[in-house]
Amino acid sequence: AMAPTPQPKTLLGHHRVLSPSASIKVSPLCLGTMNFGEIWKDLVGECTKETAFAILDRFYGAGGNFIDTANMYMNGESEQWLGEWMAARGVRDDLVIATKYSTSWKMPFMELEGQILSNYGGNNKKSLRLSLEASLKRLGTSYVDILYVHAWEGTTTIPELMRALDDVVRAGLALYIG
Repeated sequence: AMAPTPQPKTLLGHHRVLSPSASIKVSPLCLGTMNFGEIWKDLVGECTKETAFAILDRFYGAGGNFIDTANMYMNGESEQWLGEWMAARGVRDDLVIATKYSTSWKMPFMELEGQILSNYGGNNKKSLRLSLEASLKRLGTSYVDILYVHAWEGTTTIPELMRALDDVVRAGLALYIG
């Protein structure tokens, strides 16, 4: 006979199906990582890498598996640190990682003198490709579980956007879109 599944340590470990059309199982709370980083500390405060790792350890240790980030949070530092933490702990496949694109992750104030930034933001196919490639590299993974459109910019057509998102899912770079 099979042993019964052990009870979760906390309520955070009582995972549920995300939605009727996405049967992936997630913790009841999603940990947002917008403040994980130091690059915007003068604007919004800072969360050091040590503190971010401690938060991630506590969340994971309590049974949390759903983590949200975005291409532009702390100019990519949030994704970078999350990727470093996942690699150090060897827990990537235990987690449901959601990231976003649309907002430019190459900000004009990043001193990218001489670089043309017009296609690093928006919902167009090129922006999606550039953003997702950079996100996957920072996260140190070959796929994200959920890729969200972060904002609607009003110029990309719905057919272009949906074809581009479908291409990403068919390529296995994102399991779900939103």
